[in-house]
Amino acid sequence: MNDPTTAPPVRPAPQRAPAGVPRLPRTYVPRLALWSRLDAAAGAAVTTLVAPAGAGKTLGVAGWLREARADADLQEVVWLDGHRGLDAARLDAVLESAAPGGGHGSRPGLVVIDDAHALPVSAVRLLDARLDDAPQRLRVLLLSRWDLPLTRLAPQLLGHLTELRGDVLRLSDDETARLVEQHVGTTVPEVVATIATRAEGWCAVVVLTSRLVAASPDPAAAVRRISHRSSEVADQVASEVFATLTPRERHLLLCTASEHEVSPGTAAHLTNDRGAGLVLDGLESTGLLVTRSEPGPAEDAPADGPRRTREARFRIHPLLAEVVRRRVAAGGVDVERARATVLRAVRLDVGRGDTVAAFGRLVDLGLAEAAAERLVEDGTRLLMRGHDKDVVAFAQRWPDELEGRPESWFVLGVERWVHGDVQSAMHWFDRLFRSVGGAAVPSHRLSAQHLCARLMRARAGFEPLDAVARLAQEHVDSPSFSSTPADLQPHVLGELGIVQLTLGMLVPAETNLLRAARLGDELGLPAHAAAALTHLAGLYYMRGREHVAGRLAARSLESMQHLGAGLGVPRHRALLYSRLASMSTLPMSLPLPLPPAEPSGADRVDDVVHPADATTRFWQQVHDARVQLSEGSVIQAERTLQAVIDVPGLPCHLRATLLIERGYLAALCDDRTTLRTLTAELHEHGHLGEALLLRGVAADLGGDLRLAVDQFAAAADHAVLDQPPCRALALVGRAQLLDALGDAHGARVAVLAAVRATESRANYVAFLGWSRHGTGVHALLRRFGNARTDPWLGQLVELTGQHPDITSALAASTPTTRERHTPEPLVTTHLSPRERDVLRELARGATYADIATGLFVSENTVKTHVSSLYSKLGASRRSEALSVARRLELL
Repeated sequence: MNDPTTAPPVRPAPQRAPAGVPRLPRTYVPRLALWSRLDAAAGAAVTTLVAPAGAGKTLGVAGWLREARADADLQEVVWLDGHRGLDAARLDAVLESAAPGGGHGSRPGLVVIDDAHALPVSAVRLLDARLDDAPQRLRVLLLSRWDLPLTRLAPQLLGHLTELRGDVLRLSDDETARLVEQHVGTTVPEVVATIATRAEGWCAVVVLTSRLVAASPDPAAAVRRISHRSSEVADQVASEVFATLTPRERHLLLCTASEHEVSPGTAAHLTNDRGAGLVLDGLESTGLLVTRSEPGPAEDAPADGPRRTREARFRIHPLLAEVVRRRVAAGGVDVERARATVLRAVRLDVGRGDTVAAFGRLVDLGLAEAAAERLVEDGTRLLMRGHDKDVVAFAQRWPDELEGRPESWFVLGVERWVHGDVQSAMHWFDRLFRSVGGAAVPSHRLSAQHLCARLMRARAGFEPLDAVARLAQEHVDSPSFSSTPADLQPHVLGELGIVQLTLGMLVPAETNLLRAARLGDELGLPAHAAAALTHLAGLYYMRGREHVAGRLAARSLESMQHLGAGLGVPRHRALLYSRLASMSTLPMSLPLPLPPAEPSGADRVDDVVHPADATTRFWQQVHDARVQLSEGSVIQAERTLQAVIDVPGLPCHLRATLLIERGYLAALCDDRTTLRTLTAELHEHGHLGEALLLRGVAADLGGDLRLAVDQFAAAADHAVLDQPPCRALALVGRAQLLDALGDAHGARVAVLAAVRATESRANYVAFLGWSRHGTGVHALLRRFGNARTDPWLGQLVELTGQHPDITSALAASTPTTRERHTPEPLVTTHLSPRERDVLRELARGATYADIATGLFVSENTVKTHVSSLYSKLGASRRSEALSVARRLELL
């Protein structure tokens, strides 16, 4: 081993402090070899440094940034912590600000993410997408305990991804010797060699072992004892180091080890020791037991006020935190004293209304009874603030503590309900019902929980919706509702609004959901508020207020960005209504597939729509059908809607919407029998205006234009459904047919009335051109309107001019009723890409010469492809081949 006395002296950490980069301890030893590897690797778009806890990742990189880089380079560095709520939206903003042109000149600034293993799935997906799409705008260094699920092969081959493993963090002999000297105060070869041999270059073990040796009166004897231990030295040494700390230091660690980060103020509060900040400073001097965490770039003062001085934060090393957790489990005088101190702090917090961290602190110190009391009082708040895992862990660890507390059963039931496990939720609710039935006078909390559980049971189909909704509305309207615990009020209102939305009671549903959202905001229950807003988005969409629905969905998505994982269902619901609102105002020739919801792989409807949310499930299917229609597949859209119509118990207002949607699909297929059946069903359910609309569509298909005009006129006067826009559909259909009949004045009045009816909504669906025998919509709008003085009319003229009417656009690819009921031929459907091109041109009515010109081939080549097509489709002429292709959905 080299003589450590010949090494250069340890340099003090400079005082430069770029955003978030941790401070270096007084005992820091420069890591020249590591810094050289980082210099070589950090030019890549993404560099990963993967090593276990205690390897020295954080301080190694912090030293590289503070000691080995120029001041100019340091200003381009942003340091982030994966544990501090770093979601995809926040990460995207930071990466964008660090990209070239975002204030960093011609190359991207360096973004360091510590504890990258704690990043949510959405943030990792964002990094993966940016690495694939725009690596030149990226420079990220990820410090992680394990490999992240990034796409590796192509980025590594292209030099965009560099991986560094834990071996680069191993201390050299010189570095080990100098670190031992800093902590032990000796350069005795036996001491240095023994510690180096046992530590094998791992920084945490070197420091812990050095601390243990330094606390011994005979360092040589101490290292001899260490040399005879097993290879699992880190845990043993960490435990003994904890024992060598002063009582004050041990008390602080016992009280604060469960905190991810702790400030001097929080430490003083939890330990009841005003000098706790000085104790943290002393522990930080080792650079391992405790490290100082600097503020990150996103932790700024409010925009409307001056920047406030941020209190320092400290992080307890994971190895030491694990030792503390084991010490708490073993018990003892020190542990009991810490429990009493933390319990006092928790009670003070609860008295001030600060209950966010109380439950977790009690659980971490094993105070089961006190934690159970907090679960009863604050269980709903815990769930709505993302602490559901803590609740489940407590119930599994101390089930006996919950037996005599029925209020906690409701919390466990809601936790299961939120995650879509309706069966388990019903188990807890049934227990709650039996408890309420046996209580002489149930508490206000228990009564409110009982009502809330009944609403959820009704949504799951175990109780009649209308009866429970009526009972709940009476309670909400009564003076006794004010005595309902505050945390349960938005829950009751939200569940009642959802039930009323399912029943089609949109006015009271709107009132209750608005109240739930407002109370959720006021009480600091953002998950309640966000969920209520997503259901309100659906309500306003159904009422024909697409713009309001889109804004509410965007607002709820923004609020959920800061709530972490576990909100896949409401997030997907917000995305769904946002896409539905957008689809109403865009040409349906543009597919608008719904983006996948988190977590990864949750692409199926069952994974992202709550089993008891009938309304969202319905609109999800309608959305899918509309996407399929926009992609040209009328048959697939019909099949998707057929699956909805077969669901028992579909509410009447949703069934009417479904019948109209299916009616227009039937019209595209010239399926008059289905149209008559759907019309009769609408009439039977009391939707007279909508029934008249489908009668007009059927008359148009049959060529009775006068009858169709009359039916559309009556439908425009009586239709009530806003989704789809039935009145506008009737007006546009009437205008198309009146113009075809020569009544230009009547057509002008009708089409301009449709423009006015859709202007506030900007709803485009009615102008897609659904009439089979009427004048084209684009021609009507261009002839009768003044686009220069009417912006909405101008948009309609522009959009309708970009594509033909939907009846013409889909005619070639849509099988007729006769074709759909003809048995499918025994033919091969494997067509080459060129044969598919020729088939599409044949459906368009092109001649062989036109096809040859369009495909840049000879007419003989076209004839060869046509002959092959006929053979594969079992046809002898063009019409027969197209009929078979439509049945097989090849067009």
